This record gives sequence, structure tokens and C-alpha cells, in this order.
Amino acid sequence: MKTICRILQIAVITLLLSVSSGCKTYMHFKYGLTQPKEETPEKVVSFLEKHNFPSENQYMFSDSSSYYQTIRNPMFSKHLLSHMIFDRKGAMLQRDTMQCQWSGYDKIKSLSPDSSYEKCSELHLDPILRHIKQFGKTSARNNLINDPDFTVIVTWAKFLGTYNYRLFKLSDAIKLNTKARIRIIWLNIDMQESWKLTPEQKMAIK
Repeated sequence: MKTICRILQIAVITLLLSVSSGCKTYMHFKYGLTQPKEETPEKVVSFLEKHNFPSENQYMFSDSSSYYQTIRNPMFSKHLLSHMIFDRKGAMLQRDTMQCQWSGYDKIKSLSPDSSYEKCSELHLDPILRHIKQFGKTSARNNLINDPDFTVIVTWAKFLGTYNYRLFKLSDAIKLNTKARIRIIWLNIDMQESWKLTPEQKMAIK
């Protein structure tokens, strides 16, 4: 679990301090960044509603073991606090991780089942789906898509505060796409009270 905490810490620090070639930005505490703490589904939903973030299609890890097994995957950790796109077979589409976290807007907007994309073999959709569960409101639109052309997973966290606006903005790209049926999964990565983590297992931003 310490490894996970380190991965998440690096991801947050990267958001705070890095400047990439595709998106020169500096993360300030004006976004309301706070120390990560244990949450509950109810607290997370309240946060979403307070900021008018989408409360439908929200998911979290089923338990601490699922959290650990998923986040320790190097490819998944590389996309933390960002997004991942999977085709109908569950294969992950290759993405330039040197670009900023929300740079997938144009790509998502133009996704087409008739197009060919470079795939990544290190991560598949099915193992992720086995380790997460839905909470909050359900969406009739997405529940009807049992066989989507693409699945977009966006990882976010309550402790990022209003920085999440940049991540949730990707939903606009999905609405503008008229070529593909796209399922969206908002995957919350906050620690949960129900996991009963020890002090050594809890994440903190140094």
C-alpha cells in the first residue's frame, strides 16, 4: 500500500509542478487542493453536487485490495488523474502522456468506430471493471449502452478541489461526438473510510 501512496503522491506533485510540451500549466492551491483524507460515497456525492459536477456514472474501487491491484499497474498509474480510452473489445488506445491531463478533448470528440487506432497492450478494460463499483446516481443513457464503441475512464479525486473541472470537462467532448456510442466512467480514487486503512497506508501530499 505504501507503493500506491507513493504513486498517487507523484501523480499529484506532477500536476502541481510539471510543465509539459503539450500544455504549459502550473497547478496552484487556488483550485482548493487539500490533503487526501478518507471519504464516504455520501461525502463524495455531496462534493459533486456542490460544484455541479456530474453525479451519474460515478464509480469507486470496491475495496482496498481492488484499489491496490489496479493502481499498481504501471500503465494505469501513468494515467492517474487523467483519462483512458478503450475500444469495444476493451483494448486501450495509445495516448501521448506528455500532453496535459485534459488534452483528450479533441480525440474523444472525434472517436469513430470506423477509424483505426494504435493500441496499448499493457492495460485492458475488463480487469478494471472487475475492481470497481458504481455509486451515486445512475444514467439511463449509459445503462442502455451494453456494447459501447468506446469506454472512457476518467480518474478524479475530491482532494483536487475545483481542478476537477478540467477533468469533468471531457463530458462535453462526448456529447459532441455524433459518430460513436461512448460510455463514460468517472472513477473516484479517494481513500474510503470503509477500507479501514492504517496510518502508514494513508496517502498524504508532502
